Amino acid sequence: MVESLAGFPDLWAWLIFIGIGLLMILLELVVGVATGLDMVFLGSAFIIGGLITWPFHSWILTLIITLAICIAYLVLGRRYVHRWTATRKEKTNIDTIIGKKGVVLQSMAPGVSGLVKVGNEEWRAISQENIEKGEIIVVTTINGVTLNVEKDKGVK
Repeated sequence: MVESLAGFPDLWAWLIFIGIGLLMILLELVVGVATGLDMVFLGSAFIIGGLITWPFHSWILTLIITLAICIAYLVLGRRYVHRWTATRKEKTNIDTIIGKKGVVLQSMAPGVSGLVKVGNEEWRAISQENIEKGEIIVVTTINGVTLNVEKDKGVK
């Protein structure tokens, strides 16, 4: 077997890099996509680096090519991959009520809940200010089945 000056077997360097790449990809599968597919792309860089340098039998060349591919991904590709794989947060079900206007059916004060009607539904609501019956409100957040509301600033 051919040994390099550093004592590393040049003949098998490419195979070791491919093995590391496969392990990184498998690790991504175990962890899930919590890493944002970075482990898959870096593992792929190790595999590509190993395959490109296989005929040359040089672990230094394998290391340089793999590092170049990894740096290119981190500098150029990572932001595009994360933007492409990012999930857009869409309002669904109960969240669609946030920002909607309603009318107060039962007055409320800080620490005292009241009743509001938003759309066709009546909701328990709380506010950090006094809001009287008949006033227009805007839903700011939802906590369980209770709406957090405030007076509508557009209507006096």
